[in-house]
Amino acid sequence: MRHIGFTVPKFGSNLTTSSLILASVLEPLSNPAGSHQFMIGDQKVIPNISGAFHRGSPIGVYLQIYNAGIDQTTLRPAVDVEYALIKDGKELAKQPEDWRGSKTNGDRLTLSRLIESRNLTPGEYRIELRIHDQVSGQSLVQSGKFTLVP
Repeated sequence: MRHIGFTVPKFGSNLTTSSLILASVLEPLSNPAGSHQFMIGDQKVIPNISGAFHRGSPIGVYLQIYNAGIDQTTLRPAVDVEYALIKDGKELAKQPEDWRGSKTNGDRLTLSRLIESRNLTPGEYRIELRIHDQVSGQSLVQSGKFTLVP
């Protein structure tokens, strides 16, 4: 058994995020009550520690955003998120988060998305999540690297 430690970040009032998790399994729990292995909120998130995904298998992306400003007209966070896929320093595709199916829990927003890999060629990739809080004007970028194998 291997034990790995981590430092829990201190969350102030600034826009911040959890670590970006690249997952091999990302699915809603049918029974979120109780305790389950790899459970985060109401989802099962099994991280892909190696960062290697087989072509055709979806690449799960999981991230939580903290301390987003609240838009006083909607009383909801107003955050823009863009997913960008990069290979060899070139941006191949980008897609905005549409927030349908996304969870808001107090001052926490949860991003959970599966990225299709069937049309990608094998090689090294980077996924960037570009986050902009419309209320506070703060911006962040979180990224993760993965390898697509045949």
